[in-house]
Amino acid sequence: MIREHYEAVRALIPAAVRVYAWSVPDTPTYPYVCIWGDLGNESSGGPDGDSLQDVPDVLSLNVRATYAGLTGDSVLIVARNVRSALNRKTPAVAGWSPSPLRQSSLMDVQTDTSVTLTGGAHPVFAVDEFALVSSAL
Repeated sequence: MIREHYEAVRALIPAAVRVYAWSVPDTPTYPYVCIWGDLGNESSGGPDGDSLQDVPDVLSLNVRATYAGLTGDSVLIVARNVRSALNRKTPAVAGWSPSPLRQSSLMDVQTDTSVTLTGGAHPVFAVDEFALVSSAL
């Protein structure tokens, strides 16, 4: 169920945006967004947060988006395109009823000095988080 939620979020991003999932190749094509995140928390529904059968039927995920580019402007453009595709949008997951994604910024635009490009330049990156809560149907 976790994988299906990540795939549904990724499917909301337009094809014009280069998307990597979980990891980036050794020589990525800039600019891009890398979608990754946590394994989520599973809980049981019901009035007190627990069902009588204690069957997990609610999934809370923190989907993260790392934007990377050769310049700050390219990171801002990718972030704008991804945010407009994801923020307050509802992914479609079979058998689940997700809430709209809610965006928050985790990391400002920074230079990635751990990566040196041909010519000695360094790419820049920023990170957003999109909170998702989904209930089983």
